[in-house]
Amino acid sequence: MHTSTEGDLLPDVPIKEMHAGEPEYALLQALDSRNEAEVQRLVEGSPQDVARLMRARSVRACTPLMVAAMGHCSESLAARMLELCPEDAGVTARSGTGKTAADYAEMHSGGSQFALSLRALEREALEGRGIGRCPVCGEAVSARTKMHLLADRCRCGDEANTLVVRFFNSSTLAMLERLTMPHFHPLNDGKKLSKKISQSMAVLEALEGSVGSLADWHIVDLCCGKALTSTLAALRHPGVRVTAVDRLSRRKQPHFAEVGLASVEYARLDVLADDFIENIVQTIEKVGRPTAVLGMHLCGRLSERAIELFQAVPLAQRCVLSPCCLPHAKDAPPALAPLYRSNALDSEQYAAWGLHLKEALASQSGTVVDMVEVQDIMSIKNTVITAAKAASTSSMGATLGIQAVLAAPARLFVMCRFGTDALQQCSGEYLLEECEPDSGKFENLLWKHINKDLCLSRSDDGLWQVGTCTLEGVELEACSVQFLRHPEPSRTALPHEMVGSWQKFNVKQKCWRKDGSISVSVCGPALAPPAAACVPTRPVPGEAPA
Repeated sequence: MHTSTEGDLLPDVPIKEMHAGEPEYALLQALDSRNEAEVQRLVEGSPQDVARLMRARSVRACTPLMVAAMGHCSESLAARMLELCPEDAGVTARSGTGKTAADYAEMHSGGSQFALSLRALEREALEGRGIGRCPVCGEAVSARTKMHLLADRCRCGDEANTLVVRFFNSSTLAMLERLTMPHFHPLNDGKKLSKKISQSMAVLEALEGSVGSLADWHIVDLCCGKALTSTLAALRHPGVRVTAVDRLSRRKQPHFAEVGLASVEYARLDVLADDFIENIVQTIEKVGRPTAVLGMHLCGRLSERAIELFQAVPLAQRCVLSPCCLPHAKDAPPALAPLYRSNALDSEQYAAWGLHLKEALASQSGTVVDMVEVQDIMSIKNTVITAAKAASTSSMGATLGIQAVLAAPARLFVMCRFGTDALQQCSGEYLLEECEPDSGKFENLLWKHINKDLCLSRSDDGLWQVGTCTLEGVELEACSVQFLRHPEPSRTALPHEMVGSWQKFNVKQKCWRKDGSISVSVCGPALAPPAAACVPTRPVPGEAPA
């Protein structure tokens, strides 16, 4: 049962003062005034008028039925209102604080018959719609979430966005089990899920490409919303610590601790507050790990605030930003002021804003900054800026190469769903051949397919590729026949850490073609599993929490 004071239940300003003269609020006003006779008169009106009155909402989104359940009229009259209440304002409706009429009745009168009736009707209505309750907060949750449906789309090849496809291809069934649990209802059944996954994956892949393994890192996810990026980071990288930061109520966040994902902590902070840097620095220093500051679609000054944090904290070694809109004209940097007085296109303003942020990051001595447009982000604002401080970039080159070789996974999984038989045969498990990491060069790395003469290696021009291999003496050598490749050369990122789509070779046209469904991961993707396997609804038995 939820607990609260009645002061938390009612509007700060009386309804009769806020909506005086507005007929649709007449019932709320009568209840607020505890005018039983007027409430009785109003609920005996025509069905159409009563339905309209019952749909009215107070400042805190309370319906008349909720206010009646608080004891503002007799239980007999409240029961009459329940009979007349339309479904969208009835027992399953929730107020701004997430409570139903049954919650308010239990808070007001404990186990009264009316409260019990409300709860029974609420349960019956939810069960009839195939909806259950979150075991932690009691929020209504669907048995089949949008995450389930999106997983089905990818499994059937109906999803076109390569970032979304790559997410599901690289996710184990155990990860999907976790994500579709009721504890994650704020994010697994939210609006525009495909778009949000594409945004989160773009930022995470940029960080993974810069760092590699995140197991020993601390991520500070600014303006995290409902913490999708934080959740994916924790599930993809066991051992990482994540601090998700936003102003949203904790009620709107996943229940991390209750589901065993203690590596994610939510900090309810205002990023623009004067004491924000001081407060978050305490958390960063307490964790005591190299830190990455993330910001997906930070609006206006929030991007500048992220840069300020990155530059002010020695432990902050990486910053990945995907900026959103420009700041308000009064807060704009002087160099950008002319944009507000010109007829510049939105795309031109956004490009100038991204360049300004890149230069701001690069202004700190020794910081290496990269800025790219990620076309697969489902937004026209698709710039991703990655910055690394001198303390960490000094290892780029030989030292970082050695670290990358040492961190190379013992096996990788390649998935190529479409194309010729030769291309699809590239799918499968590849095992790392023994190599000497003393030179720290990627050309020392080679993964051999477990039962085919195929290998995953780095070409002379620095591209990761999948092709045939032959035995030269006692050593495996990559051959010239290439089937798959990643088009971007890399000095530090391993195959599964590459950002952007892989390509496959089109034999007929003798050219390389982008294929967003190709993935290289450390987790074995399910190869055409049954529908039920792709849409888990309960934890895997015996699975240890991440």
